[in-house]
Parts: sequence; structure tokens; C-alpha cells
Amino acid sequence: MKTAHPVAAKPDADNSLAAAQKNPASGDVPDILHDSLGYAIQRAKVRTYEMLFAAYGEDTISPARMTALSIIGTQPGTNQSALAEQLRITRASIVKVIDNLEALELVQRCSIPGDRRSYSLLLTEKGRQELLSLYEKTRRYEVRIAQDLSPDERALLISLLDRVALSDKPST
Repeated sequence: MKTAHPVAAKPDADNSLAAAQKNPASGDVPDILHDSLGYAIQRAKVRTYEMLFAAYGEDTISPARMTALSIIGTQPGTNQSALAEQLRITRASIVKVIDNLEALELVQRCSIPGDRRSYSLLLTEKGRQELLSLYEKTRRYEVRIAQDLSPDERALLISLLDRVALSDKPST
């Protein structure tokens, strides 16, 4: 009768990872929580959203709707398609956003002469007042989230995050 001989483990990446996991003191364990750009961005997002909702209060509109309201305020007459493109959302989603803002009497849809399918968007007086209120709250909120940064560091962080957010280069 033949006896089974144990097969020796081959030294490969899986075994190295398994060994490192068994011995975390070895220093071979990757520290994803402290060495991950994506995780750091997510942590910052969660923290800043907590602060945002504390600054604005429970009855405020969502950040996406705030952004839409701001775009409509700074680009009066923009149409729904252009707004959807700027927000990077579908046309169906922009209809819901505009429906909500219109129900709150913050924006109004206006017919575009010669185009029965599109509407230009304008702030109402109530929308203008809401945007001014949000702006003041935002200024105070911005001071809080940047309190540990110098003006140059704040500008650099915004620049770097814009590069991350707007990069369309394919990964290699």
C-alpha cells in the first residue's frame, strides 16, 4: 500500500501573502487604511458631509440639488440637457432633480421658442434667496473644513482633487 506524501508548498505570491497575514508583525502586511488614496478621499468625503449637514441643518436640499441650483443661478437659461451633462447624470435623473427644485419653488422651467422638447431653467426669487443663504452657510462650513490648512495648502488640495476628479486618462 502506497502512502501519500505531502506536497511541498510552492513559493508563490499567495503563500507570501498567507505568511504575512499569519505574522502581521512582520511588516509585510499592506496598510490599506493609511496608504490608499481612494480610502483617504472617502474618509474626507464622509467627514465633510457630516459637517455639511450639521452646518446646513436637516431641512436642506441635497448636495446634488445644491449644485444644480448653483449652476442654474450662475448660468441663467441653461437647459436641462446641459445641466445633466455638467452634473454627469442622466436625462431621466435631471428631470427628477428639476421636478424637486420646481416643487420647492426654487427654479422655474421656461419654454424655449422653436424647441418644444427643451426648457431653459431660471431661479425664482425664492431660489435666489435660498442660494444666497446656502452661500453664507457654505462660507462658514469652508472655514471649518480648512481650519488646519494654510491658504496655499487649501488651494493645492483643491487643485489636486480636481485633477483626480477630472482625469479621463485610461489606466495602464
